[in-house]
Amino acid sequence: MESKRIEYIDVAKFLAMVLVVFSHGFREGKLVCFLFAFHLPVFYFLNGMTLKLENQTFGEFLSKKLQRYILPMFGLGALCVLLEWFLKFISNTPIPDNFILLNLAKIINQIRAYTIWFLPALFFVDLIMFGLSKVFKDKLSLMGITTLGILGIGISFNLFCKTFFVWNFDASLFGLIFTYFGYLFHHKKCSRFYHLLTDKRIVSFIVGTGLLVVTYHLSIYNYTTYKMHLEMFRGFYNAHYITIPCAIIGCFGFTLLCRGITNFVLAKPVEINLALLATHQIFAIPFFCQFIAKSWWYSAAYQPVTSPSYITFVITMTCFCIAFSAVVHVILKYSPLSLIVNKPLCKLYRK
Repeated sequence: MESKRIEYIDVAKFLAMVLVVFSHGFREGKLVCFLFAFHLPVFYFLNGMTLKLENQTFGEFLSKKLQRYILPMFGLGALCVLLEWFLKFISNTPIPDNFILLNLAKIINQIRAYTIWFLPALFFVDLIMFGLSKVFKDKLSLMGITTLGILGIGISFNLFCKTFFVWNFDASLFGLIFTYFGYLFHHKKCSRFYHLLTDKRIVSFIVGTGLLVVTYHLSIYNYTTYKMHLEMFRGFYNAHYITIPCAIIGCFGFTLLCRGITNFVLAKPVEINLALLATHQIFAIPFFCQFIAKSWWYSAAYQPVTSPSYITFVITMTCFCIAFSAVVHVILKYSPLSLIVNKPLCKLYRK
């Protein structure tokens, strides 16, 4: 049984996706450092807040997660391959004869292939959380201790093994801690704390803003000290003692801030998130720069990241990505391929 959607969580999911697109189009700097501190972990966190683990068998749970994550991984992955091929074609870039087959094979393996790599990582996180819940009978303390142990395994793997797992299982070893905190925050056993922070929007807004200010200063300290932003899933970076607490604070802050500003206008576009995830980096951003606003891009690209011209360009490019993905989403939603964007098959095709 599907639970009723929570408006501010949909707001948070959509705005987090917008931040992902924006940061992918923005040059390295303090702003990107701040956004990277939490903009991926917050998806795990929000996933944990909406995760339902009770009253279902493993088979039922697995079936739902295959449909929600793995089917889109393959379907949107194939779309990414075709969009990349088309972009190369119209830009007169040489295309190897085996380009499509080779990239479809990468989708099957799914080791950081396109931005949809995130979907199988979420899939494994949910399966692990389901297992922990059943083994420990939903005892939050034991689940938390085990989650920290799994995080330790992920950090050790990240430090000493310079490779990636198929379907990005190694990324799930990090993402699990954020999913657990989201699950903990929205759990009925923590309802008093949850309602204290979320019942009044002004409280959520103030606390969320304060936590994001803390996140900003921690992320800037990390960036200026190590010359790096958060890279949870890369073997060359090991300052987890800074990045992970910073990300957890950022997840709480961003989520509470979204509760403070929640409204249906910002909640509705969450439907396009999968299309936006799949298309923005592989097609929409390069298409905008190479064809839509080529001269503007050449002039803005060399501007300082603080210049109004550069910021305006990136904001415009982000809006284009959102508009393009909305069109892609609608086309897929009303096509026989609607399941790859987690929409039921249109009635027209069920007759």
